[in-house]
Amino acid sequence: MEIGFCAINSRFISNNFLFTCFSGAFASILVVIATEVYRFIQMKKSIEQFLFSQLAFIYGQLQAANTNITNLLNNKEHVSDNLLSYLSNTIKQITPSLRSLDYNPFFSSNRSRAIKRIITRLFSTEINQLDSLASDCIYLPIAINTDKSDALRNGESNAVITSASSNTQKALNVLSKEIIRLISQILIDLTELNTACDNSFHWNVIVKKLSDAPKPDASLLAFFSKYDSSK
Repeated sequence: MEIGFCAINSRFISNNFLFTCFSGAFASILVVIATEVYRFIQMKKSIEQFLFSQLAFIYGQLQAANTNITNLLNNKEHVSDNLLSYLSNTIKQITPSLRSLDYNPFFSSNRSRAIKRIITRLFSTEINQLDSLASDCIYLPIAINTDKSDALRNGESNAVITSASSNTQKALNVLSKEIIRLISQILIDLTELNTACDNSFHWNVIVKKLSDAPKPDASLLAFFSKYDSSK
């Protein structure tokens, strides 16, 4: 039986044949659409995971740097001029990838709107502030060298520069304020991102581990102890 909107009634092409062709083409289009939708969903999830991992890594490095600075200021310890080098290099590597984020979902939802707000904040202020901090880290070795020069002018040839030294202390305090401000902002981003993604990243567990992490022992004695033959 041949039923349709259009009957060709040709002895060369039957309506059944045309129906089969058009059905196959329609099915192929549906498969292509379904594949593209699936790829889009997977890409969206990848962007969300990438955003979380990058922010969480920066947050951990900022926390570590802040802990080191706080301990130095409290204990008046010797300050290394490369104290913040790793933090600075990490930021310089991550911010270009954050700038390249492209998050434009087809359909608006509470989840997509929350993530869009986070990315908008990153683009408008936070990435620039991170880049500014990375550049400002150079002022710590400048401050240390200035204190060394001042000590030499005062006849102290073997002066040890600590967190109590004038310029070094000021630089540490200024950098600490920048770091604490960024920690607070990125913590908001991570909390909102985790909430928008239905706690899929388990941020509450991760942030607790980061907060409870012990201070690593970077002393020369600790290094030697790893290779102590008596153990």
